[in-house]
Amino acid sequence: MISILLAVATIAYILMILFLRMGMEKANRTKKIYDYEPQVSVIVAARNEEEHIGQCVESLLKIEYPRDKLEIILVNDSSTDRTAEIIERYRQSRSFLALHAKPGEGNLRGKTNAITQGIEVSRGEILMFTDADCTVQPGWVRETVQYFDEETAIVGGFTLLKADRTFEGIQALDWVFLFNLASATAGWNIPLTAIGNNLSVRRSAYDKTGGYKEIAFSVTEDYSLVQSIRRKTKLKVRFPANSHTVVTSNACKTWKQLFRQKQRWGVGGLDMVFHGLLIMAIGWMFRIALIAGVYAASFPVLGVALVSMAVGDGRFIGKVLREFTVSKYFKYFIAFEVYFTFYILLIPFVAFASRKVVWKERTL
Repeated sequence: MISILLAVATIAYILMILFLRMGMEKANRTKKIYDYEPQVSVIVAARNEEEHIGQCVESLLKIEYPRDKLEIILVNDSSTDRTAEIIERYRQSRSFLALHAKPGEGNLRGKTNAITQGIEVSRGEILMFTDADCTVQPGWVRETVQYFDEETAIVGGFTLLKADRTFEGIQALDWVFLFNLASATAGWNIPLTAIGNNLSVRRSAYDKTGGYKEIAFSVTEDYSLVQSIRRKTKLKVRFPANSHTVVTSNACKTWKQLFRQKQRWGVGGLDMVFHGLLIMAIGWMFRIALIAGVYAASFPVLGVALVSMAVGDGRFIGKVLREFTVSKYFKYFIAFEVYFTFYILLIPFVAFASRKVVWKERTL
């Protein structure tokens, strides 16, 4: 019986991976408007990022885009370290706007509150967001806005984690897998989300939702925004795997930080739309069948399942790794597969066990 269940689960999983691969191909065929040069506002909310905010600002100041059409807005989100001091020091010598977030109320809590205050003072036709622990490329803005045709409300971009050891490497591959999933579903025009550290939104689409003041609070504010815009406008989400729009960030340093990150994502995922839950369910059922198969399935069926998983997952993330010139991350692949299997199995229980999320030393 276990062998039959594992065989069925393996077939379902491989069909899902093929479906997602096709979605990514569709996402990457998105046409660009090369002469589109709108007013752009880049908004960064920073909380307790004294270690990274300097590098983030330096990368933002190197953006290659007409200065009269670009504004950079940094929002200090009630930091308790030297983040505010560092932002102020940069503001005095460089041209950008710095805010200190005021306490929010209602739906405006945490990062959502800080982002909203940045949006309220901005003037760009396109709103672009990244995080204070990220660095962007000089062509990030120009390359991103070229995907905004008249049917597009949101453009998502990939974020790549730096990895020099196994703990960082499994996180980097995890992020590539999840960004691929977001890209693939956008390619099929059934988008799940666009991730907030590399997210661009047409202001008129944002305004039609009523903004974050009218969107129910979520610990994954990027997901809530994407779904709200989709419901209110029916406009499209573009999510190409473009190496010129990749943002670079840092992996969690400890297992405790990683647990809190995954818990936050898991709690946010409880509100996932049906097709997102279906994709998650197929992955979960395949992994549970695989674990059961280690003890009870026939060796040939178990062997086919393991090879199918390795080949399917490897091909799913492999093209992006090559495109982003980080094929060296493949050395973490076996460790990633073990980590990813147990992560997928445990995350539903973690999410349901506690809705209390602690992030950036703040309870949400």
